[in-house]
Amino acid sequence: MHQSHCFRTLTQQENGYIGYCEGCQTYNLAFNNILLIFNAEDFQYFLEMLQERCNMSYFSTSHGKEIIMRSPVLNLNILLAESELEELINMMQEVNLIVEAHKILYTSSLD
Repeated sequence: MHQSHCFRTLTQQENGYIGYCEGCQTYNLAFNNILLIFNAEDFQYFLEMLQERCNMSYFSTSHGKEIIMRSPVLNLNILLAESELEELINMMQEVNLIVEAHKILYTSSLD
């Protein structure tokens, strides 16, 4: 991360949070024990992947996490329960709404 940054938490749920770092201009998505850092474009792409369930398949486990999402990194997969996947999608959609509302408000105040 950038040395002098202003980090704002945009949403927080039971299993994680999404924040934005002004200095780095990145979204930090912390979910369970995973931290993913995205620029705006990659954030949107990841949300679309989750919504469309790209690179996901059923993976039977004894602890309820039965969705495996393959990442572009060799041998790195994300294992989620259905409820966790829905929570993650909801958090990201909430951030999208916040960002869009901020754009509208900021653009309107300049006119």
